[in-house]
Amino acid sequence: MGAIGGLIGLYGGAAFGILGWWFGRRMAKKNRGLDEIHTHIWQKARSISWYFTLAAIYVLFSLVAFGIELGVAMALGVIMIVHMSSWGITGVVMSINYSMTEPLKPSKVKLGISIAIVSIIIFTVLTITTGNWWFLLASVPPSIIGLIITSQ
Repeated sequence: MGAIGGLIGLYGGAAFGILGWWFGRRMAKKNRGLDEIHTHIWQKARSISWYFTLAAIYVLFSLVAFGIELGVAMALGVIMIVHMSSWGITGVVMSINYSMTEPLKPSKVKLGISIAIVSIIIFTVLTITTGNWWFLLASVPPSIIGLIITSQ
């Protein structure tokens, strides 16, 4: 039964993600939001997310070097979560920054993103080492606080 739920979550999440992406682009096109700035923001966000992905890969390799066994699905899931979340967070922060009349302060942006990413990495490592997936929920409040700091 757990495998069926996992498959529903996997493909259901992908379906909702694709629908959200399609709907968002459709609405942006109606409001003339798909311009050079939009393209630049999301290309830059994708580029930055690869740095976070590289850091996550190093963390996972370090865990394996310390003797913690990781399943392939778990490692790939962590890498995908880090990549997609860092891409989304960076893109949203950059979009907000470009749309404001007074740009965000880079020090606050770096601090907020660092808080969010460090909390996600710490709670992901706790989840992997303990096997308790509820630790991932504990990473949500610090991540939200980091995003609030970023947007001020």
